[in-house]
Amino acid sequence: MKGVIFAAGLGTRLYPLTKDKPKALVEISGRTMLEHTLRKMEVADIKEVVINIHAFADKMENWLTAWSVRHPSMTIHISDERNLLLETGGGLKRMQPLLVHEPFLVHNVDVLSKIDLTSLMEADEAFFQRCISKANQDCQSGEAIRDGQSPLHLATLAVRKATSDRYFLFNESGLLCGWENVRTGEQKISRPDETNLQRFGFTGIHVIHPELFPLMTETGVFSITDVYLRLATTHDVCMYDVSDRSWFDIGSPEQLTMAEREWA
Repeated sequence: MKGVIFAAGLGTRLYPLTKDKPKALVEISGRTMLEHTLRKMEVADIKEVVINIHAFADKMENWLTAWSVRHPSMTIHISDERNLLLETGGGLKRMQPLLVHEPFLVHNVDVLSKIDLTSLMEADEAFFQRCISKANQDCQSGEAIRDGQSPLHLATLAVRKATSDRYFLFNESGLLCGWENVRTGEQKISRPDETNLQRFGFTGIHVIHPELFPLMTETGVFSITDVYLRLATTHDVCMYDVSDRSWFDIGSPEQLTMAEREWA
């Protein structure tokens, strides 16, 4: 399985640490966020990684060149967004030519966790097989298949029970059904007939299947969250609960200090 690292963010909340470097090269316990993420992918036996860059793009390229010299078994591809930051959906769409043959694992660079990536990938494969099995059963029972094909399992999201303003909403089977901002009251519901929905916070780590790409009608700058919510009406986007694992979103100097205490 290939990896994708979203590393193009500006890191404005981490200022002044990002005054002269991109967020991805801010250090936690002596290692950059980017190195933490790449090492985590190495442990999961991911040998090919696509990384987007924007702020301080030259510094990112130099760092990645040095990494490749020290880690020749891992192939690095750079997706250059220095002229326009495309957000997660637009950035992923630009990477499409490198990601069309197999599922791939996506990881935000500013996330530090003890989530087992191998377990996440295994769970995704189990969800995929479950979806295929259900489609086969529907065909055998004579039920109509939507749009003339089996419903696709598109992604598995690593999520956790946590206090937040924004949540993904899942049904009792673990399928994505909507999104909610509890501070503003805004909701986006993908499956209005579902009840007893559970709130989970997204960790920024997910496995995506390449079947998603032909369904991405969005263009330009857009979020992968909006893609998930639109497609969840007819396709399977599953959750994988990692609430028992340490997790930090390094969005401010204070959160970075908290993460350093955990990884000291």
